[in-house]
Amino acid sequence: MIAPVEIAGISTTLPKRAVTNFEIEKLVDTTDEWITKRTGISTRRIASKEETALDMAADVAKKALEQSGVKKEDIGLIVSSTICSEYVTPAMASHVQKAFDIDCAAMDISAGCTGFVYALITAASLMDSLSIDAALVVASEKLSDYTDWEDRSTCVLFGDGAGAVVLKRSDTACMSYPVLGGSPDHEDVLICKREKRQTPFSGAVRVKKEYIHMKGREVFTYAVGAFEHTLKKLLKMCGDKPYTKIIPHQANEKIIDYVMRKTDFGKEQFFMNIKEYANTSSATIPIAMYDAYKEGWLKKGDRLALVGFGAGLTCGGVVIDWTL
Repeated sequence: MIAPVEIAGISTTLPKRAVTNFEIEKLVDTTDEWITKRTGISTRRIASKEETALDMAADVAKKALEQSGVKKEDIGLIVSSTICSEYVTPAMASHVQKAFDIDCAAMDISAGCTGFVYALITAASLMDSLSIDAALVVASEKLSDYTDWEDRSTCVLFGDGAGAVVLKRSDTACMSYPVLGGSPDHEDVLICKREKRQTPFSGAVRVKKEYIHMKGREVFTYAVGAFEHTLKKLLKMCGDKPYTKIIPHQANEKIIDYVMRKTDFGKEQFFMNIKEYANTSSATIPIAMYDAYKEGWLKKGDRLALVGFGAGLTCGGVVIDWTL
């Protein structure tokens, strides 16, 4: 168990431009039918050069805070999840902190597509150990900067966006049963290398743009196994008060469909919005939570499981009692 906290506010920030599968057809040898059938994706948001991951993070944090009613001075911790920050240092969380002009602890987490789950659990745990009353958890990704737009196996999958939640202390525990795990990626099935740099002492270095590389079959095998295992583990931990709704990482509709067939859950229990946004890495879960809330699929009193899986290889989950 972790500290008694609840989600007090939630929001998203998305790039203005929506890129359809028909536009992707003009870049690589693929079709709208092929992409939709194999991934469930129709469109994705792609950021302009002016729409940075850092600025999306600050914007979505501001909107979530406004919705929560929590004062910025009461925020004692900011945890961001990202693999796309434009800065090596300082952290994206520090950029958000600067935008609010507040004194608080701030840190980033890099756990691939599981990053938001890791950040959420980390924030709740630190709220307990540091006696913090409110925290911001932000996920912001601009995967388009790291996508090889000539590789048809990967460029169809990714999009950009940000999501954030405000956590505050509550009388009862509304976040329960944290699960974090992972397996070593011996085969480098999902990686994106940092670009090499040349120094006066390193000798000649061939500098090239580094992109996301993925071995699709191996990633699928890990994802469905980790997803199913985490769902079952959370269900066992819940005991006689099971969760009834599930928001998974929106990686590929086929992954979610496969796990549906392997478990006793019905399709109506899963929320999916991958059709509109594609895979935005750690931002998919908060973006999906926001959409589920705004559309009325997620209601006050619902018991919800969040499940992430991604590079590392990482996985994780947590149960949320929805109070908004």
